[in-house]
Amino acid sequence: MSPTNALLYCAVNGIANNTNGIGRQTKTFLATLARHHHRLSAHVGAFIPYLAVPEPTPATWGYNEDDLLYARRVVEGLGGKVIILPYDTRRPFWQPDAWRELCVEAARVATHLADRHAKVLAIGVDTPFAGLAHHVGVHPAVEVLLALFSTARITERPRPDPGRVTWEEEAIAAAKLHPRTWVADIGDFLTRHLQGQYGLDPASLRPWPSGLHLTSADLTPPTRTEAERIVRALGIPAGRPVVAAVGRTDHTKGLDVLIEELAPLRDDVHLAMVAVPTDDDRAALLNSYRDRSAELGLSATIVGRYDRDIPRALAAWPDTVTMAVPSRGETLANIVFETALWAQHTGAVVLAPNIDGFPEQITDGHNGLLYDPAPGALTAGLRRALTLTNDERTRLRTAAHSRVVAERNAAEHLAALLATFWQSHTTPVARLHGHPATDARTPRSQAPTSTHQTLEATP
Repeated sequence: MSPTNALLYCAVNGIANNTNGIGRQTKTFLATLARHHHRLSAHVGAFIPYLAVPEPTPATWGYNEDDLLYARRVVEGLGGKVIILPYDTRRPFWQPDAWRELCVEAARVATHLADRHAKVLAIGVDTPFAGLAHHVGVHPAVEVLLALFSTARITERPRPDPGRVTWEEEAIAAAKLHPRTWVADIGDFLTRHLQGQYGLDPASLRPWPSGLHLTSADLTPPTRTEAERIVRALGIPAGRPVVAAVGRTDHTKGLDVLIEELAPLRDDVHLAMVAVPTDDDRAALLNSYRDRSAELGLSATIVGRYDRDIPRALAAWPDTVTMAVPSRGETLANIVFETALWAQHTGAVVLAPNIDGFPEQITDGHNGLLYDPAPGALTAGLRRALTLTNDERTRLRTAAHSRVVAERNAAEHLAALLATFWQSHTTPVARLHGHPATDARTPRSQAPTSTHQTLEATP
């Protein structure tokens, strides 16, 4: 048996594709390993990373062989491998029956790794792998971390799918039943939600805040020339204020709300929206967005594909007054963090509803703008963004960038997480060399207060 530990990361997105927020989390994880594995090993002890992914096929949403090759290159270079999990590809993927198959296979992989490694930490990322603990059981060398990033009760309001809710409830219950099962503390809102709606025991939590690989090239601001080339290629008119938005074709993302609430501003702004089609019937929403924009007489560019350079360019474009995030339900939105990095010199201020996890990301009037999720409030928020002075915009962008850098360092977060599992001593977690301390953030009691009216979040 090897004296090294094994880290098994199970995810459905970001290994053979990259089409949603979970994909971005996985890419962040891979970039962190590629850049910092040697420092992490020095910090918590030697470990080998493995990836488990559902069997990729040409029908996989956004399947990209280059993504799979990159994932293999990263983990194989560190002694690990990408492990393909078989399942019945003929059945619908986004259903508990398919997820149960994947969890059985992932659990089998974890127990096999335990035969070769001193300890195994198996991370089940988001809903499809939430059932991992049930199938791993009580193997003495395997610990399970369930890393949920949302729930059906958030993304499917007001009528969540009962089967998905049951699947999630059973997953959280497993953290009580199995002493080696833990739940990731991704953020304050989601943790409160899991405690209140799913009965999560706070003793089962392990801190793993949502973060970014801050030095990734795709998180640096584009040059003015690069941004202009992309914006012009999209046909976005020059000299007109731009409202940008990015999301998949999903009711939860609220892109339809943004279109409706832009109608009173049709003569004042241009909408630049990236609406990424899903792999199911929701993809038809793309045409509905385009049709409704035309009916309302909006000046709009609606892009129906995902190219990461597009939101990067839009966020940093000087004419972009805001990156609107009109979501109906969100734990922590990656685009809020990413815009803070892309627009650090010029470009967008983020505008989001004062619900769910957005108040964790944005202090209204300090590092972005929040609006009350009520009819007409988004329009008022857009007007507010349009009337900001240059000095106000600069102040908001600077604060947003500083906060993300201080609070969202994925390397620090991963180091602290692994230390809770693999460091045998009880001394405080030391700083990962070359990075800010894990608690380098503004204490809540010292957080700046809003410069706008007090708003109430919806329950």
